[in-house]
Amino acid sequence: MVFIDQVMVVFHPGPRSYTGEDLVEISCHGNPLVVDGILELIAATGLARLAHRGEFTRRAFLNRKMDLLQAEAVGALIGSTSATGCDMARSLLKGELSHRVGALQDALTGIIADIESSFIMDGEGIETKDIRERILPVKEAVDSLLQGAQDSARLYAGISTTIAGAPNVGKSSLFNAIIGSDRAIVHHEEGTTRDVIREHLLIDGVDFIFHDTAGIRETASGPEQMGIEKTLQALASCDLLIYVVDSRQGVAPFERRWLSQARRTIVALNKIDLLEGEPVCEYGYETVPVSARLGTGVRDLMAAMARVFSQDRPRVFLDRHILLLRKAGQSLDSCLSAAREGLTPDVMAMDIRQAARVLSLMTGENQDKDILEQVFSRFCVGK
Repeated sequence: MVFIDQVMVVFHPGPRSYTGEDLVEISCHGNPLVVDGILELIAATGLARLAHRGEFTRRAFLNRKMDLLQAEAVGALIGSTSATGCDMARSLLKGELSHRVGALQDALTGIIADIESSFIMDGEGIETKDIRERILPVKEAVDSLLQGAQDSARLYAGISTTIAGAPNVGKSSLFNAIIGSDRAIVHHEEGTTRDVIREHLLIDGVDFIFHDTAGIRETASGPEQMGIEKTLQALASCDLLIYVVDSRQGVAPFERRWLSQARRTIVALNKIDLLEGEPVCEYGYETVPVSARLGTGVRDLMAAMARVFSQDRPRVFLDRHILLLRKAGQSLDSCLSAAREGLTPDVMAMDIRQAARVLSLMTGENQDKDILEQVFSRFCVGK
């Protein structure tokens, strides 16, 4: 007998195990050579094989330990790179979205049942107006779930935040004041930031991925020009732009075109400790006066950033869920259009059935093999 390691073995009897089946868990020391030796020993018995990607969670789904939304939440939780993303995945895993979608399915199924029963029962007809009144709240609920879905996807991944502005306005000083350390080089000479510096920070429960960039100006050359090109790329791709301005000078005319490059922009009026009089706000953008040197207004700026991406909304953040909810909404829109045109209930029922079918694809009640392969193939081996 070959000695490999001393391990702990735990038996998890079904149906209360993770998959709903009998499971055995082996806890060994983490050396990969030890793990490989144990796996080779088990494989040599011919009684077991390596699991496929997501196979344990797939079995849990097939054994009704969770629905497909919750199964996807497992993958989202494993794959999350932000604290906010983990929180959103946990909400999905707890079944909060499953409950909402299930209620919508029940409402649509009830409407379909009433339409069908009206076909076979004399004097029990259902009016088009009644169907429309019952469809409207379902459509509103679908729209509510979709509201802010794109922001939710960004919340899950982390808000890409670029700190930009003209040279020597204090971008790096503000960057350091926000993250609380001297992460960026601060120097009086213009153009000292040659590359994009990244840092990760949690503000009021929202993950921000910061990018400190080279100063933007109209005339530049050499390494500085390369840094500015990277800055412009960061502006075009970021979720939030913190545009830093010297409060004594305000936003220069050539700078205004940069303010609209990002999806959201906050103007930080820096160096207010050197300003005589009141700072002038930039029209059309939220403006926060700050002094990076003294730390004045930095907390106000961070609070403004968190407000832009409020988490008080349904957390639909996976592409498959967004796509299916949009399809369901389109079917319900078609049904409401039929009602406005005065079409009969049987015509409206076709769109209602389609919406209900699409929602069932979310929870996995209609098991499509291709969809299951697509979902679970993204999991890591062993989960």
